[in-house]
Amino acid sequence: MTAPYSHRFVPSLKTATKQAVEHVGGIDAAATISRVGRTQFSDYSNRQRDGMVPVDVALDLDHCAEKPLILAAMAQALGYVVIPMHIGPGDFGSDMSEVAISSGDAVSTAMRVLADNQIDPPEADEIAPKLSRTIHALQRALSIVHEVQKSGQSYMVNAKGAGA
Repeated sequence: MTAPYSHRFVPSLKTATKQAVEHVGGIDAAATISRVGRTQFSDYSNRQRDGMVPVDVALDLDHCAEKPLILAAMAQALGYVVIPMHIGPGDFGSDMSEVAISSGDAVSTAMRVLADNQIDPPEADEIAPKLSRTIHALQRALSIVHEVQKSGQSYMVNAKGAGA
């Protein structure tokens, strides 16, 4: 049985698949890391064609891309966001720069969306990934701050990441 809202997310899943294929180096590269071939990857990315990327193939692509591109789109379709279990090392300056850029994009979109005093489903679909991107950047920055608190050691910010 298909959920009534599922067709609304087909374009975003197709776009995420296309991004993942591009991120791993194109259709030929994608075909070498998964069980499906060029034609299938082309269909999975094409909004005019039926067929969605199977979960195992999506996992192969996301794993190779080192980003949950398709998984994040699937989670959003179900009303969830993907949050990494381990954020790992990063650069605080770069993370804060990303927070500024992504939050500015989210706020700009929110102001446009709220012009009619409502958020409709397509607008929610548009703003959700922007908010998630901001949250993720904040989580990376917060993990660095927590590590400084835990270790009692100073953290040297990369001058390049700090905007220098």
